Amino acid sequence: MAHFSNRQGARGEETRRRVEEAGMILRLWQKLWTADALGMQCVALALWAFGYGIASSLRNTETESFLGVCLAAAGIGFGLAKARWNGIRASVWMAALGVLLVWVWGARLPQPLFDLCKAALAALWAWAIGANAEVDLDALRAAWRVILESSSALATRLQTWRLGLDRNVIINDALVRNMAWTLLLWLCAAWMGWFAERRKAVTAFLPALSLLAAVISYSEYRSFTLWLMTVLLLLLMGTWNYRDHTLRWLTQRMDYSESIGIDTTQAVLVLTLVFGGLAFVAPSVSWRELLEDMRNWRGQNETAEMLGIQQPPGKPNAAGGAQQPSLPREHLLNSASANSETVVMYIRTGELPPAAGASPPAEARRYYWRNAMYDKYAGSGWTTSASFDQTFPPDTPLLPGLLSGYRLVQLEVEKAKPDGVLVWSGILFRANIPLTIGWRVRPTSNLFADQEALLLADMYSAAASAAEYEASVYVPAPTLDNLRAAPAHYPEDIRLLYLHLPRSVPQRVFDLAEEITGGLSNPYEKAKAIETHLRAKYPYDLAVPSPPVNRDVADYFLFELQRGYCDYYATAMVVLARASGLPARFVSGYAPGIYDAPNTRYVIREKDAHSWAEVYFSEIGWVEFEPTASLPEIERDESRAFASENPANDESAARLLTRFRAERIFVWASPLLGLLTLAVVYYAFVERWLAMRLAPEAAIHLLYQRFYGMARPFAGAWTRAETSSEFLRKFIGRLAAWDRRASTAKLSAQMIANAFALTEMYHASLFANRRTGRQDAARAWRVWKRLRVQLLRARLLSILLRNMPGA
Repeated sequence: MAHFSNRQGARGEETRRRVEEAGMILRLWQKLWTADALGMQCVALALWAFGYGIASSLRNTETESFLGVCLAAAGIGFGLAKARWNGIRASVWMAALGVLLVWVWGARLPQPLFDLCKAALAALWAWAIGANAEVDLDALRAAWRVILESSSALATRLQTWRLGLDRNVIINDALVRNMAWTLLLWLCAAWMGWFAERRKAVTAFLPALSLLAAVISYSEYRSFTLWLMTVLLLLLMGTWNYRDHTLRWLTQRMDYSESIGIDTTQAVLVLTLVFGGLAFVAPSVSWRELLEDMRNWRGQNETAEMLGIQQPPGKPNAAGGAQQPSLPREHLLNSASANSETVVMYIRTGELPPAAGASPPAEARRYYWRNAMYDKYAGSGWTTSASFDQTFPPDTPLLPGLLSGYRLVQLEVEKAKPDGVLVWSGILFRANIPLTIGWRVRPTSNLFADQEALLLADMYSAAASAAEYEASVYVPAPTLDNLRAAPAHYPEDIRLLYLHLPRSVPQRVFDLAEEITGGLSNPYEKAKAIETHLRAKYPYDLAVPSPPVNRDVADYFLFELQRGYCDYYATAMVVLARASGLPARFVSGYAPGIYDAPNTRYVIREKDAHSWAEVYFSEIGWVEFEPTASLPEIERDESRAFASENPANDESAARLLTRFRAERIFVWASPLLGLLTLAVVYYAFVERWLAMRLAPEAAIHLLYQRFYGMARPFAGAWTRAETSSEFLRKFIGRLAAWDRRASTAKLSAQMIANAFALTEMYHASLFANRRTGRQDAARAWRVWKRLRVQLLRARLLSILLRNMPGA
């Protein structure tokens, strides 16, 4: 019996120990979900996002220690704030400590410092054991000499780097760059730790968030880290605000409902999801011009280069093009390519059936095949303004709309060998291969924009690796009447880019433009007069020298050389057109080539490499002009009614655009759909679970408080010492006087019955002699669920009828 008793005692002890362990684990788990613990978890995650976002944007920089540096600095800053140090004192101390640690790391001093300490301890020991003992200072001097030499070398590198920064000379010193970034992260993280202890979320995050935004705006790498820090900031603002209020209530011994934590959690999560979702999908197109201006400030951003911040993915422009002013075809004239019969590509348009014989039929249209369009004339040649690369999947419309007055042509391109550059005619609408577009001006994000907005999209070039592809292009088909009727006012974006000329253009070029177009007010007549003048006055010649250094190309061609090839003609026409007030650009690509009628294809050879001019006409777009004397003029119809020549192509494009719009609308709406789904899940399941996990009395009190808040507008203004019974009477009385339509009368009766039932359950939980059970809370939940829908319906009806109950 005693043996059994001992066994029973041992079993009881084991059970008690397990219960205590479970209780400790439960208390620890609960502490992890307090406002303070959640806040510190958010700060730690924000430090990771900060360090990772900065590290992702840097190249040739040791970033492995960034997270450790951030955590250490934030921990020390938090500790100093906890110790109630003065802010100025703590700032100076943290800055000095950061500089010291970075210096020790940069000069590689840990081992020399260790040797110095070791030698100093040995010398002190020798001095301590006897005054007559000989003290060896050689090791001490040697260690100190190493420290001085390493520090001096590092100081020299820092001085060189600083001078380069002052003089805009790029000096890529990886060590100095590592030190600079480590110190910046140390200071930002220490600031965050200091203000995190004081629970000031915005102040804590501001320096780190600003630095990360500046770096990511330049590099465009890992931009989600900036979004993550913003979401964490919103969560912290709500969490610490709740903590501060509850601490103040506890200090002042104020009673508050247990459900406040649940209500606050709901509000913080919903607001964070809403604003975080909006921030994630908000278009950033309006900022890109500003950011690109920042990148291009003073020619190039030497500071970003010296700090090792990467260029955005795809920079420099994927479509190629060194951005040094040049004549695009000049390199071809130094080799046999200028007269080469080597086939570059075959292009089919599908417009004509096969024909017998080798001579081209009269019906074969004349297309210009482009691969780059230049806007920036620098006097010595052509380049492009800042362009933004954008990658498109196959069969994705590049424009969010269809163009009227244009012919939609389907191209089948077969290149002899891939060169990474896309070739097309007119305005590129889509391609059946992945491609990267270099935009000077991105297409409008409005999915239902008008044609004028669509025509403002400005492409520099397109890059693709495929040798064969299909493309849909819009080819302008204006008549002479259309061109003559085009007004002479232009959109602001067009005027800024395509009327600009450098100051280096001599005055005699402007005088010649005035001479050619004087007395003409019609934009088309001016453009045609310039084209005619160049074709008549300047003979075509490939054997011409390159323009002299520091000479304006157009001026040199027009007044001295007076002969040349396509680059000179196109340059001269664009410059003269701009001098006459006509927006114009320089286009590079290939001339039409030869039409192979039996095989229904255009054959493009190396000798067809060509440049031409385009002039912008309001309400029409860019129109090609041929100033080169060796090629025939472009023929245009005098007048005709435009009609689609291939309805099947138009229908296919319309279907593609409809699918694209639907996909874009879904993508833009997905955050809202996600929020709606979360709201449905929350109100259908989560809210009930949160309420039912409370004690039954607390659950009923929570539901009544929600009813009180939603029903307050119906019951009128709050009065002092108002009881729940008085509130119910006011609510019922005002509903009884509401509009007696059939729909509102039935709704009012349902609301009164449910409000009465919920109020009775609330009173019972407060004053009844029996204990409130789970079944009472469940019944209150069912009543509240119906009542909430009814209150929402009543609010909506009151808005529609403009008749609030009791108003």
